[in-house]
Amino acid sequence: MERHHPHCGNHCDRSPYYIGENDVFYDGEKIGGATAASFVILDDGYAKDTWNVYYLGKKISGASADSFTALRWGYAKDTWNVYFDGRKIKGASADSFDVLRDGYAKDTWNVYYLGKTIKGASADSFRCDRDGYASDTWHTYRRGQRLR
Repeated sequence: MERHHPHCGNHCDRSPYYIGENDVFYDGEKIGGATAASFVILDDGYAKDTWNVYYLGKKISGASADSFTALRWGYAKDTWNVYFDGRKIKGASADSFDVLRDGYAKDTWNVYYLGKTIKGASADSFRCDRDGYASDTWHTYRRGQRLR
């Protein structure tokens, strides 16, 4: 199952971003300060220009446009931070961050599901199975919740 853009339902034929000759719009609203000449539409609602990064047409404060990359499942990163749906994931390591599948991701120290840390999950042994299931050495998880 692939993660889809939040405003498009099951599929997205067209991006809600529009790059005009001088201005950029998101879903019909002008994005103030966006530079049309350098504006690039990325995946999962992300976009950037020379100076700023945007999620669903809103500027992501502090994100580095130069190094910003949209990953998968709503995750993205720049040199210093990791983001999920446009929000910084506190404490996530951009250097070691890896998107797995079905909404799961991990870095050297933590495992994440849809941008939230799964407390107690072992990043070293964590692996995704199928249908939203995952496991580590000690526990099994489904959709980010530890099963008892």
